[in-house]
Amino acid sequence: MTYGPVRSRRLGRSLGVNLLPDDYKLCSFDCVYCQYGHTHVKSLSPEDHHFRDRDWVLRAVEMGLLMHGSDVDTITFSGNGEPTLHPDFPAIVSGVRDLRDRMCPGVKLTIFSNSTTVHLPHIRAALAIFDAPIMKLDAADPGTLARVNRPDPAVRLEHVVEGLKEIPGLITQTVLIDGPVTNARGDPFEAWMVTLAEIQPTRIQIYSTDRPVAEPLVRRVPPATLRRIAQVVERYTGRPVDAYWT
Repeated sequence: MTYGPVRSRRLGRSLGVNLLPDDYKLCSFDCVYCQYGHTHVKSLSPEDHHFRDRDWVLRAVEMGLLMHGSDVDTITFSGNGEPTLHPDFPAIVSGVRDLRDRMCPGVKLTIFSNSTTVHLPHIRAALAIFDAPIMKLDAADPGTLARVNRPDPAVRLEHVVEGLKEIPGLITQTVLIDGPVTNARGDPFEAWMVTLAEIQPTRIQIYSTDRPVAEPLVRRVPPATLRRIAQVVERYTGRPVDAYWT
């Protein structure tokens, strides 16, 4: 349930926390670019039997901090799917914060989330605990969402956008891709940029695919294009934009 520490291009030395099954991907998305391949269980409300219980998770995190706490910059909720789907997510986040405060108070709490649960008040309350809530927004129109992220039918884009506006310290992250399916140009890009201006995150992070992807027709957006996009988005939204590549 914990892994690393790994060196992250965005976070420094990161101790990962995976609330999801170890042997398959559980998510409310089935993104065409996902490095973990296709989603085996796609649901916005999966059954409890997919998850370890809260006490087991907190013991694993405590052991990870005992072994590595002095060597990490952040504790990062991530893994092979969507962490906020865990039925005890708020209680686990609160427990990890208490462990952090007791064992390594200078370490940040970070989450990578696909944003599909941000319409739920108890999830937003838990996200407010994080020092860096890094939330996905790859698409701002239903057609692009369907083509890029291939969500569970229960996901509603309007819920995502409205929920993101309520998250303190929000950082958005976007994977930009090209090819037969794209969010890096044309109407999908324009809709995404307009929605970012509406949401007004504290920072915007963009990057493209650096690893094997679920669908072979997905094309990487090159670094020079990412730099240009970052400049355009920063001018339009008035928010700082960070572009990442390897």
